[in-house]
Amino acid sequence: MKKNIIILLLCLISIFNSVSLAEAKIQSAVSANITIANDYVWRGKTQTNDKKVVQIGLDYNVGNGAVLGIWSSNVLNGTEFDYYISYSGEVGDIDYEVGYIAYRYSEDAIVNRLNFDEVYIGGSYSDLGFTYYIGNGKKMLKVGNYVEASYNNSINDIDVSLTVGRYFEAVTGDSNDYNVYGISLERSYKGLDLTLRFVKNNSHNIFNEKNTVFSISKSF
Repeated sequence: MKKNIIILLLCLISIFNSVSLAEAKIQSAVSANITIANDYVWRGKTQTNDKKVVQIGLDYNVGNGAVLGIWSSNVLNGTEFDYYISYSGEVGDIDYEVGYIAYRYSEDAIVNRLNFDEVYIGGSYSDLGFTYYIGNGKKMLKVGNYVEASYNNSINDIDVSLTVGRYFEAVTGDSNDYNVYGISLERSYKGLDLTLRFVKNNSHNIFNEKNTVFSISKSF
């Protein structure tokens, strides 16, 4: 009888250990982040009319380079939700990533006029990066393509990033191609990521903007 009880206890301990390891693996595969900023600037243009934002993201690392995620931010009218999947890897000294992003807006939940999708492919070598996005409007909005080159380096514990991008007919047919120039400075302090960004676009209309964005982020 005592022998059977001991065997049962050993089996239960083994099961509990297996469950604990499985839970630990799931938790380690999930990461989250939250950001508070004075503005939300996307490709050179404010999405909140220079108002404060709170942004939250959640990622699940599927493994073998694949990631699923959702990201959300308040915008001028309502809330933006981005759903994405990506796959990354490396070939020699070159890192690459391909992915899909679905941009969804609460204001547009019924008519589906503003929602759009993008697929992208990017690569980096040493401090240089390059990404190309192909846009696809869901209904009335015909989204153009976007290309961006970047240079990243670190100076005295401050991460410096320089970016140059070009939007090809941001809305198809308006002939409003424009460039986006950016510089960002980022430093970690007591578990927080502090970022200061300067962004400018040369759009030839009233949306020509210069923006300064300061953000505080925390990852979990």
